Formats: sequence, structure tokens, C-alpha cells
Amino acid sequence: MLAVSRLYSFLDHKNGFNIHFLEGQKLIHDLVLMHPMQGSGFAYFRDTFLGLLPIVFFLKPGESLGLYIDSEDPYFRLKIETNSAGHTRTLLLPEEFNFFPMKISGQVRVTKMFHGSKAPYTSVLELKDTETKEVMNRILSESYQTNSEVIVGEMSDQSIMVTKLPPLNVNSTIDETVSRKEFIKKHKTFFHNVFEAASNDIENIVKMFEDHGFTYMGSRQIDFFCPCSKDRMILNLRGLYAGDLDELFQNDDSVEIKCDYCRKSYHIAKAEIQNN
Repeated sequence: MLAVSRLYSFLDHKNGFNIHFLEGQKLIHDLVLMHPMQGSGFAYFRDTFLGLLPIVFFLKPGESLGLYIDSEDPYFRLKIETNSAGHTRTLLLPEEFNFFPMKISGQVRVTKMFHGSKAPYTSVLELKDTETKEVMNRILSESYQTNSEVIVGEMSDQSIMVTKLPPLNVNSTIDETVSRKEFIKKHKTFFHNVFEAASNDIENIVKMFEDHGFTYMGSRQIDFFCPCSKDRMILNLRGLYAGDLDELFQNDDSVEIKCDYCRKSYHIAKAEIQNN
């Protein structure tokens, strides 16, 4: 049985870097069971999901985040919604999408909701023949304005996000510290070994990073959770089909509705829609 996925945070105090390690094997296992996609389409889904999810680290308690890739060439829609507690749901449409795009043209929307605030922060990025890997890094650099880069494991369902921290001396005009690219190059073999180990044991993971000189800062659980319910489905259907229930039910007394995110089915009677 796979251990629950976790996002680990480590610090290289000497060089001024945060290293965030997503152990996502349980997440991808559940994703395979939840969504019927296969082949190249699922490979893209997997890589993008693992690449974007470490952004959870930047969420403060009570905050939530929506990441939406609306690609026109090739056409697909990818949605990732998560919160500071690590509760996550995701979706890639169309279901028959079976292509790993090397470049994307379209739009990325990032929506961040704050605890107790009605007005969300929204960032929109335009994509024009943007390389798939760069989509993740542009979200980090332009929407979140962090000096970060994500590395997705090929041998295991895991990823690492490297973030260069702001200099301690903000008045200095010369940055003599190690650059992000230099740091990643220096630790390339270690990152490769971490992915190759494919460990999902908390103690083993922490020991690997600490033995390499990084300080363990903590971790949080990441899991799939969908807040859908029958009552929510009924409310949505009332709004969508208020003037034309016949189109929805087509002479039947009930209809089966499936949540696109978690695939849970709800049996809804026509009378439940009609009764306000």
C-alpha cells in the first residue's frame, strides 16, 4: 500500500535556497484510477500535475489556488485546484486527449483565494508556442514572482522545486551568491539519485536530504479531495436548465450526473430540480 503523498520543504541556508520535494506516487496512482486517460495524454497530465503542485508551498493557512491551462493549439483544458491543507482536485479535457504537446498556444489563468477575502488575485499569462516545461516556470516567475524552477522525475512520480531566496542584503547591487541554474547543476546527481530511490518513507526521504546538507523544515500531506455533493449538483442543474428541464431529462424522471473531477455519480430526480 502506497503512503500518502507529501510535500517536503528543505533549506540550504549557506547558499540561500529552498528545496521542495513532492513525493507524488500515491497521487499519480489515484489519478490513474480516477481518470480513464492513457498513453501520451496521460503522460502530459502526469508531468504537468507533478510540476505545478509544489506551488502549494506558497499558500498560507486558509488560502486556495486554481491553475487553469486553456490551450487552443493543441486544444485541451487542464484544471488544478488545491488549498493550503493539500486538498486537491484536477481535470484534463477532452478525456480522449492522447498527445504530449511540446509547445502550447493559449492562456494560463491563476486564481488565488485569500482567507476571509471575497476578492481573489487573478493572473493571466498568454502562451504562444511556449514549451511545456516553460509553462510551469512562467507561472512561478510571472504569476508568483519567485526565482524558482521545477524538475519532474522520469523514474518516479516525484518532483523537486528549487527556489532561490531573496538576498539578505537587499541594498547590494551585486549578487555574489550561486545562481539558480548553477545550484541545480551542482546538485543534479543528488536529485537524480532521489528520483531513482523512489522512496515514499518519511524518515528515508528526510535522511537523504539531511545527509546531503539540507535542513528539514517540515512537510504537509497532499491528497485528492473533491467537495462535490448531490445538493451542489442540484443547484448547478437548476441554474443551467431552469428554463428547459426537458432537454436535461429527455422524457425520463431522473438522470445520472457524474462529477468531472472525482468521477462520482449522482442519481438526481426531476422532482428534486423542480422543488426549490
